[in-house]
Amino acid sequence: MVNAKSNVPKRHHFIPQMMLRHFTDAEGRLWFWRREFEKGDIRFTSTQNLFVQKDLYTVVLPNGEKDVALEKFFSLLEDVGVKFISDLAAIVRDGSVPDLDERAWQFWSDFFYYHLKRTPGFIEAFAAQMNLEGRVKKAVAKIEADLQASGTQQSDPDLALRIRRNAIVTAQRSPPSAEVREAFSKMGLAIYVNRDPKKSFIVGDVPGATVAFRLPDRSWSRPTLFLPLTWDICVGQLDRRKEVEVVGVEPDQVRRMNEASATRSTLFAGRSEQLIESLSRNAGYTGVLPIIEE
Repeated sequence: MVNAKSNVPKRHHFIPQMMLRHFTDAEGRLWFWRREFEKGDIRFTSTQNLFVQKDLYTVVLPNGEKDVALEKFFSLLEDVGVKFISDLAAIVRDGSVPDLDERAWQFWSDFFYYHLKRTPGFIEAFAAQMNLEGRVKKAVAKIEADLQASGTQQSDPDLALRIRRNAIVTAQRSPPSAEVREAFSKMGLAIYVNRDPKKSFIVGDVPGATVAFRLPDRSWSRPTLFLPLTWDICVGQLDRRKEVEVVGVEPDQVRRMNEASATRSTLFAGRSEQLIESLSRNAGYTGVLPIIEE
């Protein structure tokens, strides 16, 4: 644990900068649009300033100290992710199929699991599903009743806020259940590759959109979840077998995937000003988020 005066970063990226750097333009800029902007009002910034929130993964203790164990855990996960994503992209861009060893498979499962559920949008959706507000009210009432009964009742206007924040952070740190790990252990990795340099994928503040993919026989798959890793590569999980499959994505499919990402996001970004501008004018908003069952 560390106190508030430590040098531990307070600004927590829920989309890691090590991923965002794969979506910048030649000058290192991220072009972005938020729902509160006017359509077509596109802006740019650096990776430091997007997909970030103050103390998102911080537990505040009753004595005021801050426990940042979750932020440190995510930082370690991202340190491994830097090499994993770079190596994966290099192999795929070279026209080869990555060969994952057991450690790589384990890392991918953990990274995929935590990445899908660590964003503010997902957190709020999960909180609503679990009736977090009602649970917080009950916890506050019990604590206040216990304090009053003990004769040590003190006013704490931040009690409800602290309980809510700490409950969310604790839920974020919760590892995959045995059932989830068992399911992941049987899944493969699908790598969707855009080989057209004039097209690019975007990154949104709620990852994990779904879209149907064109199969080799020209039929369509059922809706499939995908996660953009770089401007030209998305990944997903194969539920048929544990192997790596590289799938080429046609330009019209790239557009459909970007629209799916934009539709579920309140903020999205990419390396192309023109692309983000176009999506800002055409993307609706569903607010539909994936829920990871435990």
